[in-house]
Amino acid sequence: MTISEDRVKRLVEQLSEPLAVVAADVKKRLVWDFNLPVAVIDARQEPPVLMQSSVGSLGNVLRVSTKIDHPLIRQLFDIYPDRGSDAAIDEMLNGQHGKEFAEVFDEYQEEKKAGTLMWGADDLAGFVVKSRTCFEDDELAIAAVFPAETGDNGHALATFGIPWRYFTTL
Repeated sequence: MTISEDRVKRLVEQLSEPLAVVAADVKKRLVWDFNLPVAVIDARQEPPVLMQSSVGSLGNVLRVSTKIDHPLIRQLFDIYPDRGSDAAIDEMLNGQHGKEFAEVFDEYQEEKKAGTLMWGADDLAGFVVKSRTCFEDDELAIAAVFPAETGDNGHALATFGIPWRYFTTL
């Protein structure tokens, strides 16, 4: 699911004061490292909740799934919007790789029992790289979790950077 630029802009405006505090912490840094502060926003609830984390501690704030990056699970997520969750799961179970999908999906379901999954290892690694690029571009790196429009307890993740100059209090 793609998050609209307007939706992200409204969220940043809504949280501009606490985001400015995190941005000020980042601006003080001379070099990028795993201790660099980043912002994590849970926008699945109202009002949204802002958490500050370090790049190296992101896995403690947004849980990392070992199965969500599996190609068959990604394929399932791709067909959810068109077919709905039950039909998508049935299609995958009855497809060419049904047996493998069933095993991976069971493991994914076990992971879900431990709490809501937010992102996969690929997403986390991508955000670590993005945080470095954002830092080099004088931006605050932000990961925001939005409610999904489809699926059970679904969510969508957006990662982006906001220039420090946006926050007038710096």
